[in-house]
Amino acid sequence: MSHATRSPLEGETVIVTGAGRGIGRALAVTFARAGARVVLAARTEEQLRETAAEVQAAGGDAFAVPTDVRDAASVEALVARAVGETGRLDVVVNNAGVFVWKPFEKLAEDEWDRVLGTNLKAAYLLVHAALPALKAAPSGRILNVASIHGTVGDANVVAHCAAKFGLIGLTKALAAELRPAGITVNAVCPGSTENRTRHPNPVPHERPLAEKLDPYDVAEAALYLVSPAAAAVTGAVLDVWGGTRVVVQA
Repeated sequence: MSHATRSPLEGETVIVTGAGRGIGRALAVTFARAGARVVLAARTEEQLRETAAEVQAAGGDAFAVPTDVRDAASVEALVARAVGETGRLDVVVNNAGVFVWKPFEKLAEDEWDRVLGTNLKAAYLLVHAALPALKAAPSGRILNVASIHGTVGDANVVAHCAAKFGLIGLTKALAAELRPAGITVNAVCPGSTENRTRHPNPVPHERPLAEKLDPYDVAEAALYLVSPAAAAVTGAVLDVWGGTRVVVQA
């Protein structure tokens, strides 16, 4: 296959966490279409099976590994399975996340821990486990799915903001540290997204900057950041807000 016609991720192995629905499912389908073998990670097996079926319906290749992204042993098993079955690991995507909408004074400690654990600690665990394989890859890539709340603070989402701001800090620090190893580390920050879409062939929005995002809007931007086209891009934070409007209060 010539370079001109080669799919961007041809032959590569990609892990996507939070792959059971929404943005994670769209990432899996989009990356598979780009030639990758996608390892699907999430806690709910039924949702993972649905994602795998959509990937296969789109002509792609994927397999599911039920994973608790907050548990080190579970994450290490995920990476071992990915490398063991495909012989390599090129891209890891930290997409798993939870969201609690609640005034700070009513936010329980276990809710804080769950949000920070899923949105931030999980990224540490996956990158830490995957790093040896990523260093061995021809061009390792790390992509963190942050949020509009990773750059804009807002009321009632304090834990989410703390986690996503932290994820962006992790992105920039890791980008500096892993530059000598040839590994890029970038983040994408989606705005308000319709997270329950189930169709692998979305109809393009007529006015994408005036409507709520579809997960595939985010996935297409994410594909750029893990593709050869972005080989010189690291430490970047790409806002994909679509029609989301933000009012910043002084």
